[in-house]
Amino acid sequence: MASPNEGTGEPVDGKIHRSRGSTTSERLLADLGEQAFLNLWSYPNLFYDKKQNGKGDGKELCDLLVVCGQDVIIFSDKQIKYQSDKPVEVAWPRFYRKAIEGAVVQINGANNWMARYPDKIFTNPACTQRLPIELPPLETRRVHGVVVATGAYGAIQEAMNDDSGSFMIQPSLKGQDAIDFSQGGFMPFCVGDVNPGSMFIHVFDDVGIKRVLEHLNTISDFTRYLVKRAEYLRSDKLFLAHGEEELLASYLNTGIRSGGNYDFEPPREKGTEKFVRMTVQGEWSAYVRSEAYFAKTLADDISKVWDRLINLFTQNLLAGTSVTVLGAQTTVATAEYGLRFMAMESRFSRRILGQAVQDALRTAMDQKRDRYTRVIFPGGGSADPRVAYLIMVLAYPVDLEARGGLKRGYEEYRETRAATLEAYCLVILYENRHLNTVVAIGMDAHSSQTGRKGGSEDMLTMRIDEWTDELVASAVEAKEHYDILREDRLIKKKLSSDEFPILGETVERRWPKHKSSRQRYKKEK
Repeated sequence: MASPNEGTGEPVDGKIHRSRGSTTSERLLADLGEQAFLNLWSYPNLFYDKKQNGKGDGKELCDLLVVCGQDVIIFSDKQIKYQSDKPVEVAWPRFYRKAIEGAVVQINGANNWMARYPDKIFTNPACTQRLPIELPPLETRRVHGVVVATGAYGAIQEAMNDDSGSFMIQPSLKGQDAIDFSQGGFMPFCVGDVNPGSMFIHVFDDVGIKRVLEHLNTISDFTRYLVKRAEYLRSDKLFLAHGEEELLASYLNTGIRSGGNYDFEPPREKGTEKFVRMTVQGEWSAYVRSEAYFAKTLADDISKVWDRLINLFTQNLLAGTSVTVLGAQTTVATAEYGLRFMAMESRFSRRILGQAVQDALRTAMDQKRDRYTRVIFPGGGSADPRVAYLIMVLAYPVDLEARGGLKRGYEEYRETRAATLEAYCLVILYENRHLNTVVAIGMDAHSSQTGRKGGSEDMLTMRIDEWTDELVASAVEAKEHYDILREDRLIKKKLSSDEFPILGETVERRWPKHKSSRQRYKKEK
């Protein structure tokens, strides 16, 4: 896959249609989805083809669908005005039925449709543009249902005399128990298991989902939260959470105390397994004011380098402006395969990857080498322990061009860069058989080195599961021909990082203290 900032090549694939949402709450959800899950894997307002006699528009499938790897997240957003002028015994059941039960029905319907007709999902009402991302196979698919029920925020604040405004969570409430005022000790604005006996469906309001996605803003981090949340709320361990933010604080604080082993409470001591607990009110407020949160936020800033690298390619792919390099046609399916590995990395993993990428680009610029490469091997926090990443900076040969040795100019340079990336991938996999995939990215050298403005980026993904004699021979030949990854020129470094660093201490000064510390090796040439 290649981005077309410069050079030649015909665009492949048409522009992919993505809705922005038709209501304020849908647009908010779409924006949150794009920020957390990135634009290639999140699709607002999808449709299924159920027209009458082939006429009219399709039916809305869901308000937001996220598909990445084996995970599928179905969002249903319901913006319902809470009738504050009515008694709570009337207003709360009406709101619950429309905003929550209605969303549960939509999510279950969408899940059933996707199970039966995975190839009949469309991004536009006319049902002419299919969802560009393939759904994972049913046998490995992990489906998460998420309700976003908006409209009761002010009523909850007033009723609870609390600034939170989010639903309380009482897991013992099953289905319509949440609106059964005849129960002893009944409290309105409590939500429990809204889809008992079937797939667990999470319920958030607009404030709750925003807080969760601001703090768990990658696909891996968010789906891990959903899995743990579903297990916990059906474990009979929790009696009441005073709001989603308090539940989230329990999860994040447990991660801090355990060194990155996120859960809603630490492992229980013997004899306390059957106790039920309540969240501590004020834990959220304490967390967002804590030194650990502040330090993590500062340390995570470098991870945005990785986000920008992903977006660099996805924007061109969605716009239909990726170009052909080495005769390979770029399709959504082939490009998404490599980008998916990058998108599945957690925020903490992206911090390490982002730092490695930034260091590589700075070193390449400072040393002004014709070719500079860095291999980033997987560590304990990697999304896939069999996947490595390669960053290569290759300077445009200005001197060679001046001597007439580059007949086709930038196009020829770019083909050479792509072929070199391919050779690197082959040799890395050959020499590191514990890996089966390399995602490689090639870039132009900085203009201060070549004097050329502009540039482009190419991405290549190679996977080898079984080595043949022919592949082995190709790897040996590629290493010799391109003069790459020679032991006498390799510089090996160990990277370490603490997910929750101590303020004022740099990573280099501290040796990892717990299991959350991730280590990776870099190879430089």
